[in-house]
Amino acid sequence: MGKKIFYLDTENLNFNEVKNLNLKIFIAIVFVILISLGFLFALNHLTGDILGFGKIRAEKLEKENSILKEQLKVLKEKFHQIESIVAKLLEQDRELRLAVDLKPIDEDIKKVAIGGVEEKYEFNLSDDEAEKLLSESFAKLSKLEREVRLQQKSYEEIYKQYKLNQEKFKHIPAIMPLKGGLTSGFGYRKHPILGIWAMHEGVDLVVDVGTPVYATGDGIVSYVGYRGRYGLLIEIDHGFGYVTLYAHLSKAFVREGQKVKRGEKIGLSGASGLVTAPHLHYEVLKDGIPQNPLNYFFEDIDPAKYTELVQESNKKSN
Repeated sequence: MGKKIFYLDTENLNFNEVKNLNLKIFIAIVFVILISLGFLFALNHLTGDILGFGKIRAEKLEKENSILKEQLKVLKEKFHQIESIVAKLLEQDRELRLAVDLKPIDEDIKKVAIGGVEEKYEFNLSDDEAEKLLSESFAKLSKLEREVRLQQKSYEEIYKQYKLNQEKFKHIPAIMPLKGGLTSGFGYRKHPILGIWAMHEGVDLVVDVGTPVYATGDGIVSYVGYRGRYGLLIEIDHGFGYVTLYAHLSKAFVREGQKVKRGEKIGLSGASGLVTAPHLHYEVLKDGIPQNPLNYFFEDIDPAKYTELVQESNKKSN
């Protein structure tokens, strides 16, 4: 039987036996150890891990930082490749704008949109190399974003102009109104009946009476009727400033306000008005100014040839 331990109870002036001594001693020792460990960890943290407790974590962070720097270097090379692609797109943009009759983007506008001075970014990293790589990456990314936005806006303008040109090209007078021999060209000439020198504002194409006459571009018939020396006349407003006149007709198949397509039969040639022989007088006006119709004959394509080309094009598209 082990020895018993007593302690003096000063309040009652008697001795009492100490019970569960081993448990209490154990608890006291654990408490002292915990206090000591807490003190050591606090001291280690305040002194920058002088005892080396954070070595594993530090090595892990160092390894992660090394991987991050390698990835940033790879990202930097990717940015160089993307910059090269964007530069080529900008050059193609210039060619595309010229192709659809748009002026290239002004250099001053480009500088304002993209930015002439490279932006600076600060992340306050302890590693100078990582700080530099990250800052350069964000600066390049910001610049590329601005370049892409400018390019996107330019492509939207190009597409809009392209669609407008498609519609415009349908309306521009671009074929011969009929197949016939040229008897009188555009310019000053001596009038065959009046005997005076005057401006001939169109061309005369000699044909037999009753030869079909075709619209040379899409448009709206703005006039049908007799007009002085022109005789029976059809006038078509093609939009975009273009107007065509078909004079000395014997018959008209269209009415005012009617929409017509290029190659559509609109009347028959004749000898009405002030003429010496049957022929078609044909005029092209741009913004009210007479133009030489010969400049609007696409390789002298007549209506029959044009219809054939359209049919071939439709077969290929189908």
